[in-house]
Formats: sequence, C-alpha cells, structure tokens
Amino acid sequence: MCGRVGLTARFLGFAFLCVVCVNAVVLAAEGAGTVAIVGATVIHPEREPAHAVAADTTIIISGNRIQSVAPAETQPIPEGATVIDARGKWIIPGLIDAHVHYFQSGNLYTRPDVVDFTERVSFAQETARNKARLPATFKVLLASGVTGTVDVGGPMWNFEVREAARRTEQAPRVAVAGPLVSMVARPELDLGDAPIVKVSTPEQARALVERELPHQPDYIKVWFIHGYGDDLVQQETIVKAAGDAAHAGGIRFAVHATELAVAKAALRSGADFLVHSVEDQLVDDEFIELARSRNVLYCPTLFVLDGYGLALSNRWQPTAAESRLADPQIVAALRDLDSMPKDEVPPGITRLMARQTLITHSRPAERNVRKVWDAGIGVVMGTDAGNIGTVHGPSVFREMRAMQEAGLTLLEVLRAATTNGARALGMEQELGTLAPGKLADLVVLDADPLETVDNLSRIHRVVKDGRVYDPDELVRSIR
Repeated sequence: MCGRVGLTARFLGFAFLCVVCVNAVVLAAEGAGTVAIVGATVIHPEREPAHAVAADTTIIISGNRIQSVAPAETQPIPEGATVIDARGKWIIPGLIDAHVHYFQSGNLYTRPDVVDFTERVSFAQETARNKARLPATFKVLLASGVTGTVDVGGPMWNFEVREAARRTEQAPRVAVAGPLVSMVARPELDLGDAPIVKVSTPEQARALVERELPHQPDYIKVWFIHGYGDDLVQQETIVKAAGDAAHAGGIRFAVHATELAVAKAALRSGADFLVHSVEDQLVDDEFIELARSRNVLYCPTLFVLDGYGLALSNRWQPTAAESRLADPQIVAALRDLDSMPKDEVPPGITRLMARQTLITHSRPAERNVRKVWDAGIGVVMGTDAGNIGTVHGPSVFREMRAMQEAGLTLLEVLRAATTNGARALGMEQELGTLAPGKLADLVVLDADPLETVDNLSRIHRVVKDGRVYDPDELVRSIR
C-alpha cells in the first residue's frame, strides 16, 4: 500500500484435456497462428446479468488478438486453426490488479518503516532480492490470471520494471508511477533511490513531478498523509501543484487519501484515481459529486490491513490458491516468526501478537464500496500487493472475496477486476472485455465464477497476448 501503517523463455506449451479424453494439444507460443477455443461458457462482466453469460461459445484468436466470440453453432472454424476443446470450462477476461508495488515482496522484511526486522534482513538485501526475483513475481501474477498490473508508486527503478515486463513474454502488462510525492518522509526505505519523497512546498512537488515526466510515467502519485495538527489547506496546495504538473505533462494523477476530508481535497486537486477506500466515515453527497465530476476511479484495497494483522500476529496462513500459485519463497518467509529468536523480534511485535484482532467488515471502507458503486463511480480491484501479508498474484482472490463480502455481486466484482481495471491500466480500448479486435488476454476456469468467489482461483489456463500458459508449470518453473 505504499503504505498505510505500497527470461524470457519460449512458451513451454500447454495441454487442454478434451472432455472425451484423447490427445493433449500443445501450442507453441510462436507460430500458433489461429486458435479456436470451442464450447466454453464465456462470462462478459461488462454486461447486465441477464446477458452476461454465453454458453457453448467459440473464441477465435488470431495472433495476439481476438478475432471472433460467437455461438459455437454459428461460428465456423477457420481452416488450419488449432482447435481447443473447452467444454466444461468458463472463460473470463484477464484479471487486472490495479494496485501493486513491485519494490515490495509481501514478506516480513519489505516495510522496515512499519516494522523493523533489519537486524535479520537488511532493506538493501530485501531490495536486491526483489529485483533479482522479478521474473518469478511476473510468473506468479500470470499464473493467478493477472494479465495486467498498475504499480502505483516506487523507486525510479519502477520504470525498469515496466520495461522488463514489456520484454518478457511470461509477464503481465505493467503500468507504473515513480517516487511518491509525499507529505511525510520514510528514510528507512531510502537506499539512494527513494520510493517516497517528502515535499514541503508546491514548488518541491512540481520539481519532483518534472523529474519523473521524462520517464513517461503512467501516473503521478501523491501519498496524502494528513496527521493531527497538519494544515489541510496548505497540504492541498501541494497536492494540487503535483496534480496540475502531472496533467500538464499529459499524465493521470493518483492519490492515496484514506479519510473523507482528505479524499475530497484530493478530488478538488484533480485526482483521477483514488488508490484506497475512504476508511474513516461513510462518503457523503459532496464526495460523490466531486468523484463523478472527475470521472474518478476508486480502488478499495480491502484486505491489505488484514494482511498486516495476520502476518505480524503470526496468524498468516496461505490459502489453497496461495499454496498453489504464490512465490514459495514469500510464503515460507511469512512464517519466519515461528523460528525467530526473541532477541530478533522487533519491539512491539510481541504485544501486537498478543492483542491483534482483525478489522471487522463493518468498517466504513467496506460499506463505502457498495455506496460508491451505486453512485456510478468506477470501482476497480486492487490488492496493494507487496505489503506485508499481501503476496503478489493470488492475493487477488482474497481481495475479490472481500469485495463480495462488502456487498458487490460476483459479476460486479469481475467487472471491477477486468472492464474497470482496464481503465486503470489505460487500455480500456484493448482489454477488459472479450470482443473482436481486443487483445487476447483471458483466463480459462475449471468452475463457474458466478457460483462462488472461490471458483475464480480454479485456473486451468491463462492466455496473455495470445500465448497460452499452464499456471502450475509457471510456478514450478520458479522453484
């Protein structure tokens, strides 16, 4: 969350087992030509419920684009196409995690400004690990059906992450923000390329934005932390300066603002993307009107605080999806408190372990999701992955469950994670729906995702840019 407390290998091939159980079909990523996926039930999240489910559908993919989505009985199979029998499967657009941080790993050592384990693992060691492990992070995201991500703030090497993703077949699409324009400093994270930079004046805010603009960020991000005694009006002038500089450079403006008054100030300052929910109280009519006027995107990030609580109270356990799809290094490291000598446990953690209770789902953040959605504001799914206890990849399933528990239907959750997510990625003309001409990013599921949220993690195959991947093979390849 940047913070509340933020190989290319040639395609290995895949096998879709036909319902009648004969030969496996193996596709090479290059030279696959035209592919016909036949007989699946296709879910169209952008449609109203009565029209969202299309049974017995054939999808034709040519190269990296969808050529046709039509009833199997009316869709001829192109001559020479590779035919995939997908009867008994469900297909959804590729998932988009609209809030991640690649400079963070999700383990106990990734936020020394929150809890200091640096006597055990220095932040320099953790950062070096994260850079070296980037291909693995890409793979676990793709294995989890995440074909697009928005990194909303990190060091200047965030721009290298985006370039690495563009060069790597087995990677999601990546949009990025650079260092955060911040109201507060976080020196614990500064290794000479700080992800969070404190500014005190509008001039300093504009200067930081100007430093990032040559790298063509997808967003400029402000970490709008308003503490007791801070002058909100003065802070708003700083935020507006950053927003104006971003927009002058043709860049969208994202703001971390978790209190109602702060979120309103962010909207008045030109925010295009609120990267967290309003947490302190229910949103009001003024907020709704401001958000509508800005056509803002709203990303609740409901699980991330629970992730911190579970991990730091030593109660974090992997879900079935995380056991299957997460980076095994990170899953193992999240249990390090089990074996950590007492003298290596940071002060305060023992007390936290004794008293920590999960934040209940009656808090305003959850209640605001439904209210914001009903107001016609674009809600997107984002995990804040990389923070302690929120692992890259399969944390999307925890987040989508939380969104359903907050009152969204499963079809609405899917829309937030696909159609609306494509807006956050800046690719709504290319992604987010399954339609002719769109890029071929989709997920093949073994069970109906509109029956239970758990079925969203029952991933059979992932298609990104027309290339088909076996999620289990992706994860096995990083062990």
